[in-house]
Amino acid sequence: MVDTTIKIGDMVRSYDFPGDRDDCYVEGKVTAIGKFEFPDCPRYEIATTRRVISGKEVEVTVEISHVYPPVNGTPKLFGGVCGGVEKI
Repeated sequence: MVDTTIKIGDMVRSYDFPGDRDDCYVEGKVTAIGKFEFPDCPRYEIATTRRVISGKEVEVTVEISHVYPPVNGTPKLFGGVCGGVEKI
């Protein structure tokens, strides 16, 4: 069951490797929730305000000005569910 607690307008942190590494993530504002160009599952559209890789803050570039992680609770292909986005 997908998580409906994160809403448009919320500030969130989206981990690149949830459960494995907590030092790679982006932070930003949820601007939409839907399927976009990814027809596989519902996703958050996050306007990126901060990016951290290996614990070091890096510049937010045009290429990663928005990220589209799966909505929390979406089933993963090989079992389990997605859960890499949290409110901050």
